Amino acid sequence: NWKKKNPLITVKLNTDFFEIKDLIKDQIVIYTGPIDHYFSNSGLPSLEYRSINFETTRLLNVPYYQPNSVVNYPEPNIEYTRCVEYKHFLNQTSDHTVIVKETTTDTGEPYYPVLNERNKKLYDKYKKMAENESANIHFLGRLASYKYFNMDQAIRNALDYFENNF
Repeated sequence: NWKKKNPLITVKLNTDFFEIKDLIKDQIVIYTGPIDHYFSNSGLPSLEYRSINFETTRLLNVPYYQPNSVVNYPEPNIEYTRCVEYKHFLNQTSDHTVIVKETTTDTGEPYYPVLNERNKKLYDKYKKMAENESANIHFLGRLASYKYFNMDQAIRNALDYFENNF
């Protein structure tokens, strides 16, 4: 279903972009998904991404599990890479807590680009294809740029892109 809040912006929820891609004519599209997925019919191989598995645990009668909201575990003898305890963010008090342990994986939803030589060269081919795409389609963000951005960098990238292109 189409929802309109601003006459210049159309939002379509619960929709696979690739099912409607060819129906979008003469409209600006900001594509933030994986660039290789956009060009999946090109015959080029896929880029590699790291994903994350999230294991949520509810702990009763444990006021705080760890001293900070995010604790990283880079050592090889611990199977997860970081643990997040969200109630630290808002300084919440409770007799109980929830933690989320994160483990990286090669499968699943793409989160981080794997920036090795093979993928850098392959991304350059995808980038060239993106430059030859319609002037109405704009590739933006971590997955479309095949580049890691911290959140502040992602926001700056979007603002700079808008200023330079619109």
